[in-house]
Amino acid sequence: MSFFKREQNMTNSDYGITSREAVDLKQLANKCMDGDYSSGEAEAGDEVLLQLQVQLDDTERELAERIALERKFKQLYVEQQAYVNRRIRQAHMAAIAYQEDYARRALSEKRSAEAKMKEYLASYELYKAEAEQLRNQFAHLLGQLETVEQERRQPGGRTEYGDGSVSMPGSQSSLSGTGYTDGG
Repeated sequence: MSFFKREQNMTNSDYGITSREAVDLKQLANKCMDGDYSSGEAEAGDEVLLQLQVQLDDTERELAERIALERKFKQLYVEQQAYVNRRIRQAHMAAIAYQEDYARRALSEKRSAEAKMKEYLASYELYKAEAEQLRNQFAHLLGQLETVEQERRQPGGRTEYGDGSVSMPGSQSSLSGTGYTDGG
């Protein structure tokens, strides 16, 4: 009974940790989307923000699930490894005591436990790789969200050129710097 309670506690804490990590990101996205919609028309930037928010939510949920599974299988692997070590000690003790039946049974249980341990390790590595991939995807989506937010904060009057450069009103040219004098 305590094993299942421990698993439930680990799963709940894993999801809580992951959720707290993303709360700030959600608040950032929600703050971006709290614009004035008195005109009744949403801008194209708002559509992008909405799509990014949905993708962030989905990725966050998937990431929390994968992290919980990763930790679960890591814990199962560690417990199975301890069980294998215990069976090795029991087989050794039984062999010293000339109790061959107990030693054989302990070694047989050790072999089956090692097979389970390998399965748990494979599952752990799979979920770890998936969680890492989702972390990267989450970071990428966050970068996109920040880029869109920065574009929305840009003051009006900027001029974008086809080569990707941007000119801002009120910026000085290289000729209007210090040391430049008119007419002289």
